[in-house]
Amino acid sequence: MQGWPLIPWLAAKTSKVRIGMSITDTPYRAPAVLAAELATTDHLCGGRLNVGVGAGWMPEEFEAASAANTFRRRHAHVRETLEIMQGIWTNDLFEYHGEFADFEPCGFGAKPVQKPHPPIFFSGLKDPKRSASRIAKYNLSGWIGIQDTPAELQQWRAAIQGELDQLDSPRSMDDLEISSMIWFTITDEEVDQTDNGKASNLLVGTAQQITDMLKRYQEAGLTMPMLWPPFADVPVSKTLDDLKRLKEEIMPKVEAG
Repeated sequence: MQGWPLIPWLAAKTSKVRIGMSITDTPYRAPAVLAAELATTDHLCGGRLNVGVGAGWMPEEFEAASAANTFRRRHAHVRETLEIMQGIWTNDLFEYHGEFADFEPCGFGAKPVQKPHPPIFFSGLKDPKRSASRIAKYNLSGWIGIQDTPAELQQWRAAIQGELDQLDSPRSMDDLEISSMIWFTITDEEVDQTDNGKASNLLVGTAQQITDMLKRYQEAGLTMPMLWPPFADVPVSKTLDDLKRLKEEIMPKVEAG
């Protein structure tokens, strides 16, 4: 299922949890329309929306989305989208004249509930220089990776902080939510969790293995793990049970240190 059609449904079904998509590839969407839709969504969920944006990476996906001509300029599209979103969310009238959007002063409906706007997370795609530039210029709230090991997270944090220092930015990695999208399943038998198995096994293992790994992530600076259910061979009921065990059994041990 597509993510954004599900978000308003989740908004209606929940009252406390923050909601959003991990990454929205901006080249597949018109920036101003996306900004207006996200503002509406923030109203529907009562100010609980997180916004994650990225550039995408797969040429075939760009072709399927009728955006093949944007692939080589996809990072520029993200920059323009960030500027347009923030401009629309913080001004009654806004105009923009860029490569992918060009419009005169106009209004875009309701502003987000969250002020000045919902927190924006950026997919760094292992590019410390670009990540630091976006964090500094657009005052982003967080960085999102995928299947990062604890050691890799430490490396990315240090590398991005080094680039922020080079920019003489007041922003610090300690101020950001650091996230990584990681597959998650509790097993009865222990699983190989060495780096060689990281394509699928970082948070796949027994409850004790997952507890130990989450402690390592915590020490490495991961503040917001995004846990993905496996895409095959695991029933939804199993995933829901695992999430309940995570909350009630595993996280208290992780938080206790």
